[in-house]
Amino acid sequence: MEKETIRDIVKEVLQELRQTGGDAPSRKPLPQKRAVDGPKILNLFHAGVGKLEAALGQISQLETIAARSSVYTDESARNWICGGDVREKAGTQCILDTVKPDGLQRVLQKADILVLPTLCFKVAAKVARLTFDTEGSSLVMSALMQGKPVVAARDGFLFLESLTNEALIKEVQLILDKLTTFGMVLCATEDLYQTVKSVAEKKAGNNSLDKNTLTADSPAQAPTLVTAKEIQAAVDASESIILVAPGGIVTPLARDQAKEYGITIKNAD
Repeated sequence: MEKETIRDIVKEVLQELRQTGGDAPSRKPLPQKRAVDGPKILNLFHAGVGKLEAALGQISQLETIAARSSVYTDESARNWICGGDVREKAGTQCILDTVKPDGLQRVLQKADILVLPTLCFKVAAKVARLTFDTEGSSLVMSALMQGKPVVAARDGFLFLESLTNEALIKEVQLILDKLTTFGMVLCATEDLYQTVKSVAEKKAGNNSLDKNTLTADSPAQAPTLVTAKEIQAAVDASESIILVAPGGIVTPLARDQAKEYGITIKNAD
């Protein structure tokens, strides 16, 4: 078909549109993402572990229940999870880079749960010994100090299959037990989705309970110990007053945070 013929056809179509008052076909609006009344989750990927495919599958399931799901790959994990050659061939960034390093603490502050789908032994050992000199261990410690639930897969350590030394096996177990005492919830990689879901439901229930407790008029219902965790619960529940039982203890950090958030701590007497 010649160019002149094409121009004539286009002119005729435009004239018909003007005469009939028609417009060019509009694009159909994209379907909006379904709003989910669930937890805000920050997923942190570490390097040096196995079961990556299983972990990614669990995170995919978590997407269905999360109100917001953010993913950050530790510096040491980026080449392991999505190598530079893959990015160059695909012409795109790694799909796991959804949080920038400079905004990491802000995302953690807003997150309800920190999930470690690929907890590596190096980070586990550092946290157990209260050492947070790396990005990965620092973020975990920060979440624990803020009283946020931390759920981690415990079976991804590469050396587990070949580990036969009884003394080392006991040492590894001691480290995992120490993490549990700090408040971390450890589970198998295949159980990550169900575990996070259970923790989220429990947290939601506790927040509702805390709301009733913190505003209670009865001294018997008021807590005897107020920590930063109770302050955070009050902030999440939009409470402005926390009652403490007579003779109760308020930690210095709790008082500082209460002042920062404008929360009044009163004796329930």
